[in-house]
Amino acid sequence: MEKVDTMPVQTSTIEAKKALCVDLDGTLLHSDSLQEAVCAVLRRNFFDIFRLPLWLSRGKAYFKHQVYERAEIDIERLPYRQDLIELLRAEQRRGRVLVLATGAQQGFARKVANHLELFQEVIGSDETYNLTGEAKAQRLVDRFGEQGFDYVGNSRVDLQVWKRAASAWVVSSDKQLIQAAERLAPLTKSFSDNTPRLKVFAKALRIHQWAKNFLIFLPTLLSDHLLNPVHWARDGLAFLSFSFIASSVYILNDLLDIEADRRHPDNRKRPFAAGTLSIATGVGLIPVLLTAGLSIGAWLSPGYLAIVLGYFTMTCLYSLRLKQIVMADIIVLAVLYTWRVLAGGVATGTMISEWFLTFALFFFLSLALLKRCSELILMEQNREKKNSRRGYTVTDLPLLVAVGVANAYLSVLVLALYINDPKVNGHLIYPQVLWAMCPILLYWVSRMWLKAYRGQMHTDPLVFALKDRTSYLLALLTGMLWLFARGVIFLPFAF
Repeated sequence: MEKVDTMPVQTSTIEAKKALCVDLDGTLLHSDSLQEAVCAVLRRNFFDIFRLPLWLSRGKAYFKHQVYERAEIDIERLPYRQDLIELLRAEQRRGRVLVLATGAQQGFARKVANHLELFQEVIGSDETYNLTGEAKAQRLVDRFGEQGFDYVGNSRVDLQVWKRAASAWVVSSDKQLIQAAERLAPLTKSFSDNTPRLKVFAKALRIHQWAKNFLIFLPTLLSDHLLNPVHWARDGLAFLSFSFIASSVYILNDLLDIEADRRHPDNRKRPFAAGTLSIATGVGLIPVLLTAGLSIGAWLSPGYLAIVLGYFTMTCLYSLRLKQIVMADIIVLAVLYTWRVLAGGVATGTMISEWFLTFALFFFLSLALLKRCSELILMEQNREKKNSRRGYTVTDLPLLVAVGVANAYLSVLVLALYINDPKVNGHLIYPQVLWAMCPILLYWVSRMWLKAYRGQMHTDPLVFALKDRTSYLLALLTGMLWLFARGVIFLPFAF
């Protein structure tokens, strides 16, 4: 939640007529429009990343011009600071002249002004002139005179503007910045963001999605090394490695998907789409997480390093292109889930049954289809026809549901074949107990699909399962059956 501190300042008629000049990036917007524009350019053509340094070498003004000219940004869905906008509307009703004074490109700033219908004048950068810091201060003094305007800003570069303004409005939680601004100009208002930073970072890393990586432990759970601490330790390191790499790709995916996320009722709350975490921070986190994940992978074994490199490559291809190809995205998602099981086997040197890998592929293909169907059902409820970042339409729903349910039931069939495999049950004390897993899985997948069909499913089945008591109960029962079959525990009610 955001807090607005208002100083008890008496505003005279003369002061009320002073122009109120408002910065855009980080002030009127939670995010930075230039960073948004760079993401939009790369989303359209990722290979433009090699052109960015060339544009920057000709100066920041030229760089901004090239980026903004190529960017396609939905002005209406940008993360505006609503509390500030409400105060600006109040100033507008009092007859105050409002000016949008920004380092963003003039044309882009004018689009924002036209959308908000707040500003009488727009002052921005052009191809040869970068309007920030001292340059902005001088432009405003030339236009309104020394201390002939009030200024709303958010960063240290704005100190040069506040120095020449009549009063300061500060949009920042940085107490040192607020004090520095107050020493230069009377402080009228300050805006602070009290959102817990740790919570924002956890959401950006999608810590809850790390639950998928527990699949890495499955080969050890299903092998004769169940009580081997070395296997568990290696699985733990593999889990961290996969989690760090997965988070780096999640961030890349979110940066490229900002526009689509803002149209989504749930995803619009993601940190980069909502502007609670800067795009620059996300770009900085990607190499840090990737380096950590690959370093752990290299320490485990060359084979495991190859596995995680393959995972990273596949997820990047998915984020950049494959997610937009009908059906290919679903198959890739299923393969990435199964890849985690394979990674657990490679990390510990544990053999994995072909039947189990086949079961995993069908099972996760059903979950991937469940995710897409849940999204389409939500779109149908919101009367949307097509997802701008996917290749599916609401009319595809009946077919996808049919394919998804078929794969769910195929996974139950393959589970039965896996249980019947002598390589599996030959090492068990009570192998017949495992047959109880089939009706349990059959009930769970049927229930999940029924929930989705009724529109009661979260767009991510994993998130739903993590909050679903029934799923926990069935998982616990399945685990107990497996341990009993191995003779680790005794269940008097099993027969």
